Amino acid sequence: MPISSRRRVDMIVAKRRESNNLRNIPEVLVPLWQVKIRERFGINIDREIARYIVMAAHEEGTWKKQRAMQKIEDILIERGMSREESTKISRSVINIVVGGGNNSD
Repeated sequence: MPISSRRRVDMIVAKRRESNNLRNIPEVLVPLWQVKIRERFGINIDREIARYIVMAAHEEGTWKKQRAMQKIEDILIERGMSREESTKISRSVINIVVGGGNNSD
Protein backbone atom coordinates (compact mmCIF):
# COMPACT_ATOMS: atom_id res chain seq x y z
CA MET A 1 0.00 0.00 0.00
CA PRO A 2 1.54 3.33 -1.01
CA ILE A 3 2.18 5.83 1.74
CA SER A 4 -0.27 8.41 0.38
CA SER A 5 -3.20 5.96 0.32
CA ARG A 6 -2.26 4.63 3.76
CA ARG A 7 -2.18 8.17 5.12
CA ARG A 8 -5.61 8.77 3.60
CA VAL A 9 -6.97 5.63 5.28
CA ASP A 10 -5.43 6.66 8.60
CA MET A 11 -7.06 10.09 8.34
CA ILE A 12 -10.46 8.53 7.61
CA VAL A 13 -10.12 6.18 10.59
CA ALA A 14 -9.02 9.05 12.86
CA LYS A 15 -11.99 11.20 11.80
CA ARG A 16 -14.36 8.27 12.32
CA ARG A 17 -13.00 7.61 15.82
CA GLU A 18 -13.26 11.29 16.70
CA SER A 19 -16.88 11.40 15.57
CA ASN A 20 -17.75 8.36 17.71
CA ASN A 21 -16.16 9.79 20.82
CA LEU A 22 -18.03 10.34 24.06
CA ARG A 23 -17.34 14.07 23.78
CA ASN A 24 -19.99 14.39 21.05
CA ILE A 25 -22.82 13.71 23.49
CA PRO A 26 -24.39 16.99 24.61
CA GLU A 27 -23.65 17.57 28.29
CA VAL A 28 -27.25 18.63 28.94
CA LEU A 29 -28.36 15.02 28.39
CA VAL A 30 -26.42 13.71 31.38
CA PRO A 31 -28.40 15.47 34.16
CA LEU A 32 -31.63 14.86 32.25
CA TRP A 33 -30.91 11.15 32.17
CA GLN A 34 -29.98 11.19 35.86
CA VAL A 35 -33.42 12.62 36.67
CA LYS A 36 -35.14 10.25 34.23
CA ILE A 37 -33.44 7.19 35.75
CA ARG A 38 -34.16 8.35 39.30
CA GLU A 39 -37.85 8.94 38.56
CA ARG A 40 -38.46 5.89 36.38
CA PHE A 41 -36.34 3.24 38.09
CA GLY A 42 -35.55 4.66 41.54
CA ILE A 43 -31.81 4.42 40.90
CA ASN A 44 -29.51 7.27 41.93
CA ILE A 45 -26.43 7.41 39.76
CA ASP A 46 -23.64 9.94 39.58
CA ARG A 47 -22.67 12.03 36.58
CA GLU A 48 -19.70 9.86 35.61
CA ILE A 49 -21.79 6.70 35.25
CA ALA A 50 -24.66 8.62 33.65
CA ARG A 51 -22.35 9.74 30.82
CA TYR A 52 -21.77 6.12 29.80
CA ILE A 53 -25.46 5.28 30.06
CA VAL A 54 -26.26 8.22 27.77
CA MET A 55 -23.60 7.02 25.34
CA ALA A 56 -25.06 3.51 25.28
CA ALA A 57 -28.59 4.82 24.81
CA HIS A 58 -27.86 7.31 22.05
CA GLU A 59 -25.36 5.38 19.95
CA GLU A 60 -26.20 2.52 17.63
CA GLY A 61 -24.75 -0.96 18.03
CA THR A 62 -24.31 -3.45 20.81
CA TRP A 63 -20.60 -2.74 21.16
CA LYS A 64 -21.49 0.68 22.63
CA LYS A 65 -23.53 -1.07 25.31
CA GLN A 66 -20.68 -3.49 25.97
CA ARG A 67 -18.21 -0.61 26.16
CA ALA A 68 -20.50 1.28 28.55
CA MET A 69 -20.86 -1.82 30.74
CA GLN A 70 -17.08 -2.21 30.86
CA LYS A 71 -16.50 1.46 31.74
CA ILE A 72 -19.16 1.38 34.48
CA GLU A 73 -17.66 -1.84 35.81
CA ASP A 74 -14.21 -0.22 35.94
CA ILE A 75 -15.62 2.80 37.81
CA LEU A 76 -17.30 0.54 40.38
CA ILE A 77 -14.10 -1.50 40.85
CA GLU A 78 -12.14 1.71 41.45
CA ARG A 79 -14.69 2.55 44.14
CA GLY A 80 -14.02 -0.69 45.98
CA MET A 81 -16.51 -3.26 44.65
CA SER A 82 -15.50 -6.76 43.66
CA ARG A 83 -15.24 -7.66 39.98
CA GLU A 84 -18.24 -10.03 40.13
CA GLU A 85 -20.48 -7.54 41.91
CA SER A 86 -19.52 -4.65 39.63
CA THR A 87 -20.09 -6.79 36.52
CA LYS A 88 -23.54 -7.77 37.71
CA ILE A 89 -24.50 -4.18 38.61
CA SER A 90 -23.20 -2.65 35.38
CA ARG A 91 -24.97 -5.25 33.25
CA SER A 92 -28.20 -4.79 35.19
CA VAL A 93 -28.12 -1.00 34.96
CA ILE A 94 -27.51 -0.99 31.20
CA ASN A 95 -30.17 -3.65 30.58
CA ILE A 96 -32.75 -1.87 32.73
CA VAL A 97 -32.13 1.63 31.46
CA VAL A 98 -31.15 1.06 27.84
CA GLY A 99 -32.84 -2.26 27.23
CA GLY A 100 -31.71 -5.08 25.03
CA GLY A 101 -29.02 -7.58 25.81
CA ASN A 102 -29.63 -10.84 27.58
CA ASN A 103 -30.80 -11.02 31.17
CA SER A 104 -29.32 -14.43 31.89
CA ASP A 105 -27.80 -13.37 35.24
